[in-house]
Amino acid sequence: MPRQVLERIEEAEKKAETVIERGRKEKERMLREAEKEGKEMIAKSEDEARKEGEKTKKRLLHEAEEEIKRIGKEFELERKRIEENSKKNFQEVVQFIVQRAKKFWVES
Repeated sequence: MPRQVLERIEEAEKKAETVIERGRKEKERMLREAEKEGKEMIAKSEDEARKEGEKTKKRLLHEAEEEIKRIGKEFELERKRIEENSKKNFQEVVQFIVQRAKKFWVES
């Protein structure tokens, strides 16, 4: 009978070792799978961030181009206004100079 008890103990130990080995293998498999999923998630996040960055860059470039066009139109309007004012003033300046010249020649 003690022999049977020992055999049962040995058998139970073997089963326990088998269960432990299966558990160790399962743990390693789960770790590998988790690591793989983690890498995939990181790669996906990096890809999404890169795409979002490109979208933001394109949007900002478009906004900048629109702002440049708007400013260009404003400057063109201001240039035309200055040009028109200078034409008006040019006539007055010429008349002033002519009058001064006549006065100078008459007085001399």
